[in-house]
Amino acid sequence: MTPLTELATKDRIVDAVLLTICGIVQAVALAFAAFATRDAFTALHAGHALAMSTVLQLAISGIIAAACLFFSRYRAEALGQSYAISLRRALYKQIARLPKSRHEKRRVGALSLRFVGDLSAARLWFGRGLPDVLSATFVIPGAVSVLYFLDPALAVYGIASLSFALLIMGMLAWHLARRHKKLRRKRANIAISMIERIAIAPELDMMGRTNRELRKLDKQGASLRRDALARRGRTASLQAVLQLGVALTGLLMLLLASQNETAPATVAASLSVLALLALPLQNLAGAWDYYCAWSVAREKAARLLSEPVLMRTGANHGARPEIEVTGELEGNSIFFAAPSGSTSTLAGKHTNCIARCIAGLDKNEGIAVRYDGQDRASKVAFVGDDHVGLQGSLRRSATLMCSKRPNDQNITKVMQTFGLSDLLRAPGGLDQRVAENGNGLSPFQTLSIDLVRAVLGKADVVVIASVRWGSCRDRQAKLLENLQKLSSATIILAEDAASPKVKQNSKVV
Repeated sequence: MTPLTELATKDRIVDAVLLTICGIVQAVALAFAAFATRDAFTALHAGHALAMSTVLQLAISGIIAAACLFFSRYRAEALGQSYAISLRRALYKQIARLPKSRHEKRRVGALSLRFVGDLSAARLWFGRGLPDVLSATFVIPGAVSVLYFLDPALAVYGIASLSFALLIMGMLAWHLARRHKKLRRKRANIAISMIERIAIAPELDMMGRTNRELRKLDKQGASLRRDALARRGRTASLQAVLQLGVALTGLLMLLLASQNETAPATVAASLSVLALLALPLQNLAGAWDYYCAWSVAREKAARLLSEPVLMRTGANHGARPEIEVTGELEGNSIFFAAPSGSTSTLAGKHTNCIARCIAGLDKNEGIAVRYDGQDRASKVAFVGDDHVGLQGSLRRSATLMCSKRPNDQNITKVMQTFGLSDLLRAPGGLDQRVAENGNGLSPFQTLSIDLVRAVLGKADVVVIASVRWGSCRDRQAKLLENLQKLSSATIILAEDAASPKVKQNSKVV
């Protein structure tokens, strides 16, 4: 199990400390500004000119508060981005190590959302919500203390009134997480279905399904709109209740001040503190919204990170291992052995399953695969039914397995050996663009590129279990001969991929 990314790393601890310091400085600046405001109103009420110390105190307090706001927002974004980067890395690492069979069972759109919705929720919570909580931890007690020192009676009544508003806010916020979960589920369903349909939209249109898909999209959108409005109404009500509570608290303080004949300067300073107190409280309402979104995303991310993974790469690179497979599948005894550096044929009922296990793509509890007595091979090239490739240059496609890219001369030589001279003569040569997964190339060309990768990447084991190999029967012998000539790897041909002319060193019994 891979845990969620830890928050307490060196750079994030530094950012959290800086945010805390900003909150403390803001609270101190608030205190100086409040007392300076009282002195200013006292002077104005008496008809005196403002003292230079009062003016400087107000100006410096404002400048410091503004600087703290800028710096805290800046470092808060750094904190959020840092956590999002770490979470993105952890998610991709986990997905890359999932068994292929498990990966195929999950919807591609659902996995894609882990890199959009989950990361956005994490960035907003750690970049905005959590910093607001840290800041409010010091600003709110500081503001309450200043209010008390200005006038204890006004402070007691004001805080009591404001606490009643906060109690109502707490009641309204209680089920916000449930609304987030419902909204997220519907939003995810729409996004996942769109991600899966975009690639085949023209084919669906040929089947006459476009209007049906549009009606379904409209229906899902209407349902999503209702839930989005319900969630927005709940978050807006939190801020509305706070604004109403602040307004009523200010009115109560004015009425109390008129009855107690409190000095106008003290009343003005108290009201200014009340207004400043409302800001962190409003930020806390937004922080709770961010936290609810993150709590839902965290559950999804944690579920993905808790799935079992495969460790596919060992340390003995260049070993050309002897491979042995033993065990039992569906009541059938399994035994397969491939000598080091040999070309062997894998035959039998469970050929595809065993081939994927040898390649390290899957793991089956019923069988054990050993590479020179070890659990893992160093470097395996798997040639499956589908060509795997990233969009980019032909050079990049041919060298995906290389830790260090060879020079163009070596790449060209190997590609020509595997019959790709026509492709190299196309405009651009190695610089020509190749579409994702080799779209636009023939099965023979994608198969040859897979074999080029195995050679240039210096694979120790090459497993071929591909219908493309079967579709190139007239070229199989030449391809295999070139592979054996350029690579010393242990080669395994699945039964469907094996040529009748290939010498079978071993078979599944």
